[in-house]
Amino acid sequence: MNKFIVIISFILVSSQLWSQKNIDLTSDEYLVKFFNVTEIKGLESMISYVDNMVLNRKNITDTNKAYHLFFEEIARSKAYIIPFGDIEKYEFLESLNPIQFATIWRFGYKMSMINTGDTIYRNLDNFKMLNVKSNSKYMDYLKEIGKNDPYFKFLQQEFEGAGSLMADSAEWFPKNHAQFDFNIPKNRLWAVVFILRIEETLEMKLDRYLKNNKNNLPE
Repeated sequence: MNKFIVIISFILVSSQLWSQKNIDLTSDEYLVKFFNVTEIKGLESMISYVDNMVLNRKNITDTNKAYHLFFEEIARSKAYIIPFGDIEKYEFLESLNPIQFATIWRFGYKMSMINTGDTIYRNLDNFKMLNVKSNSKYMDYLKEIGKNDPYFKFLQQEFEGAGSLMADSAEWFPKNHAQFDFNIPKNRLWAVVFILRIEETLEMKLDRYLKNNKNNLPE
């Protein structure tokens, strides 16, 4: 009898944790309209990857709360917070189906110039950077939901016009995280995109690049 009670208790707790961690993207009619089954699975993988980070970082089981706490940390911190190291993050993203990856992202490989203060580096090839694609299914999705949501309309227009999220916009979101319910698919997905787009500093990238390309630097 006691063994039966323990098993039932475990199932109930496991079910609760599962429901808190996972989100049903197919409940969003617009998301289903723009992404096929394979692409949705890719989005779910990205969400799961970031969910695990915020849950472990905040040591709680409520995913919505974990995102709020993480964005509060970003908003309050004077230090630049890097959620994932580039190498780890790139390995994860490259493990996705290329079609899944391309629904949101693209890699850049060319840096025209970096000025470190005492040295200027030009035309660096294979200088890997992650970018949100301004012409992607995700942008099409933002444009659609932006018809009824001014924030997502603004995001889509900024990516389309500037090609990236501007500094003021990147600061605004963590400071105003309380306006968003991360149990809602569009908000959770944007939170994941926002976090994954945070890269290591240029100094960190350059240091690793120089170590890996000692004999191949441009003159």
